[in-house]
Amino acid sequence: MKRLLPVLLTICLLWSMAPAGQAAEGAASPAPMATPAPSQDPPAQETPAPSTPVPEAAALYIDDQNLYPGMGKSYSQGYVPTVEQGQALVVLPLLCDTPLRGDWVRVRISLGEGGPFVSKNYERTIRLTENPVNGGRGKAAGYLLSLALELRPGRENGSFPVTVTAVARDMAGNPVEEAFTLYVNITDGKDSSILPTPEPVAPEPTPEPVPLGPKLLIQSCRVESLEDGAQEGLVNAGDRLRVSVVLLNSSKSETLENMSLTAQLPEGFALLSPTDSLYVESLGPGQTMDAVFDCQAPLDAPAGQYALGLGYDFAYHNGLTAQGTGTVRLNIRQPLELEFTLGGMPAEAVLSDTVQISVQAINLSRAKAYNVRAKLEGDGLAPAGTAFLGDVEGGVSAEKPLQVTITSLTGSEVPYGQTTGTITYLFEDGEGVAHEQSESFSLTIKSPFSAEKAGQAADKPGQWWVIMALLGGAALGFAAFFAVRALRRRRI
Repeated sequence: MKRLLPVLLTICLLWSMAPAGQAAEGAASPAPMATPAPSQDPPAQETPAPSTPVPEAAALYIDDQNLYPGMGKSYSQGYVPTVEQGQALVVLPLLCDTPLRGDWVRVRISLGEGGPFVSKNYERTIRLTENPVNGGRGKAAGYLLSLALELRPGRENGSFPVTVTAVARDMAGNPVEEAFTLYVNITDGKDSSILPTPEPVAPEPTPEPVPLGPKLLIQSCRVESLEDGAQEGLVNAGDRLRVSVVLLNSSKSETLENMSLTAQLPEGFALLSPTDSLYVESLGPGQTMDAVFDCQAPLDAPAGQYALGLGYDFAYHNGLTAQGTGTVRLNIRQPLELEFTLGGMPAEAVLSDTVQISVQAINLSRAKAYNVRAKLEGDGLAPAGTAFLGDVEGGVSAEKPLQVTITSLTGSEVPYGQTTGTITYLFEDGEGVAHEQSESFSLTIKSPFSAEKAGQAADKPGQWWVIMALLGGAALGFAAFFAVRALRRRRI
């Protein structure tokens, strides 16, 4: 009994600690307590392992609680940069919730445009340091930017933004960048809202009206060649020429005084006049005057238009002066001189024969001749087209053959006899002007049978000499016979 008592007490204690349902169930069907089999236990739930905390991204922020040197108030109290002695002192204390690589922050300053600040390069590196705060009563570790911005003289009052951009990298190498904007209040500058009082300006005296200045105009111009036999209006390269200019005072009231004229010749032209300047004492309103200059064009001047300048200056209206220029145009042409030769033309030819002649052109000038050609005409002459020599440069010759067939005459009663032909040479100059030269020649057309008669006539003299030789031989024979006979008679 003494051993069973503790066991019963233990059972009663466990029974009192069991839930009510289990107690009732145990009361209804009491059974000895047994440890349930392992297969009847509910599956055990695993406790999840704690996950590795993911570090938050680094972020820079302003220390708005502490008061740093150069600050009148903390940022939480409304810090404003101080302005004194032409400078604005900007203090920006930065903190970071995680360590930064290298313990440094790179800052750059943006001042905007048109503000009161002197533009400079304010970019710099800020190291992590222990800085005194709150009047030296404590220290705070952070990145402290203390920057004095120089102000422009003559600045205007107002509030101007200053943007500070800070960049760094965290310990994992990720970039960290934040921008902070501060406002600098300028109160020692000019107030743009107050307009300055204009100073009184004394009225300027009314100037006397100045008359419109007179002008000297080129009314007309004439250029002529001084060479013998020159055509009117044509001036060739190498010619001596005279330039006559009529000048007009266009003013209706002003007289031109102490006037000088100076000719400015084109390059390569030679002055033949004693001087290139003329002096005119006065030229009344609306009057004209003649200015004449002689010069010579260069021999190798290309054909074209050349400008002869005319400069002038004069005085008018109580000492006022004026000057100006005018231009005279000179048209210079490079003359063409071609020499032609007709070679191979026989003095006589037989009907139906074909003869080949040669047309040669020699350009004796410095200009180029275009489309040089030769055309042959004549009764009893049938050329095979036109001899085309093409373009011939200055100082160059060209040659072209031409075949001519001899035909019967149509302008006479007999088909044979003498005929006259003409060969015409045609060419053009650089301005497209056509030029023409021609020459005549004579040719005797003979019958083809006249050659046979000429052969027969050539045989008759030969036969006559044979007969004469025979007759002479016979005479000599007779003479010898009679001489021998006479000798024999003497011997007898």
